[in-house]
Amino acid sequence: MLIVSHDRAFLDALCTKIWEIQDGAITEYTGNYSDYMEQKKVARQQHQAAYEKYEKKKKQLEDAQKLKEKKAERATKAPKKISSSEARITGVKPYFAKKQKKLQKTAKAIETRLEKLEKVEKRKETAPLKMDVVNEENFKDRIILRIENVEGKIGDRLLWKKTGFYVRGGDKLAIVGPNGSGKTTFLRKLVQQDPGLLFSPSVEWGYFSQHVTILDVEKTIIDNVQSSSKQDETLIRTGLARMHFFGEDVHKPVHVLSGGERVKVALAKLFLSDCNTLILDEPTNFLDTAAVEALESLLKDYAGSVIFASHDRRFIEEVANRIVVIRNQEMEVFEGDWHHYQNMPAPSQGTDQDRRLLLETKISDVLSRLSIEPSPELEHEFQKLLKEKRELDG
Repeated sequence: MLIVSHDRAFLDALCTKIWEIQDGAITEYTGNYSDYMEQKKVARQQHQAAYEKYEKKKKQLEDAQKLKEKKAERATKAPKKISSSEARITGVKPYFAKKQKKLQKTAKAIETRLEKLEKVEKRKETAPLKMDVVNEENFKDRIILRIENVEGKIGDRLLWKKTGFYVRGGDKLAIVGPNGSGKTTFLRKLVQQDPGLLFSPSVEWGYFSQHVTILDVEKTIIDNVQSSSKQDETLIRTGLARMHFFGEDVHKPVHVLSGGERVKVALAKLFLSDCNTLILDEPTNFLDTAAVEALESLLKDYAGSVIFASHDRRFIEEVANRIVVIRNQEMEVFEGDWHHYQNMPAPSQGTDQDRRLLLETKISDVLSRLSIEPSPELEHEFQKLLKEKRELDG
């Protein structure tokens, strides 16, 4: 079976070999996608070690060559302890000339060794991207969005019952659930600022959707990004390079780009814009694996908030620190990343003991957060959990 896919979890589950096509060559790796990534990591480490060894040896030889050349320059000069009359004695001058020639020969031999030294190129390293987030001092770790008694419907069809929770500045919140459960509907409600969705005045949000274009196709890549960003050109170029737009590529007009490239530009434009909250609807669609991993890196380092819907399990694992699950017409908030969520028993499927353990864990978490930053939302959540536990205990 030969598979072409950008779904890393799928590749992990099925593949026993990975073929990488790069620079016109195919390299085979044994194992699944995670094994492939680990082998690539080891190869990078080995390359870095080889580069450091090469640089050390090169410096040793260069220093030795300079030392021999310097000694050769001084070789024809008589030492200070020898008088001028002694220096004129027959045989002294030829002696120093011979010594100089020997030193020059040694220096030349070192130069030859330098030329024959197998060169190891330095790997291109990703430049760090540190940017200021708008209103960060009034934003970080504070409640920036309250969801109060919000119901999800399409026509007469109920997607989720009335629900309430909050989002903090800096949260990376994943919205997950089956197709048709209401993930996109929830994000659209945020963008439309429907009743019951209360944003803090400090929030400046940006929205990405496959169906909403934020690009001027007649403008260049960098012009599109600069039009909504206060960041300097160096930082913008660094951000675009992280999405694999290097050098003169940034001056390409958007209309010549492929669909996947346009998605990358739109995401870069949003990330580098004057926003502090990103609302992303299936951002990894149409992106290749390298672009998805670049986006993961950007979002993990991003100081603002990210609220996103995605089917990409690995992307959710890498980015999210809170999970909102829509299922059975309920919207449930889980405090923790995807791994913790996956390891928790589902209340509707587990035993009473499993459900009790889950509720006690949630109650403990809410109490901890109440002691740090009390809020009506947390108090409401605490009372709701206590009620569920009382009902379970009978």
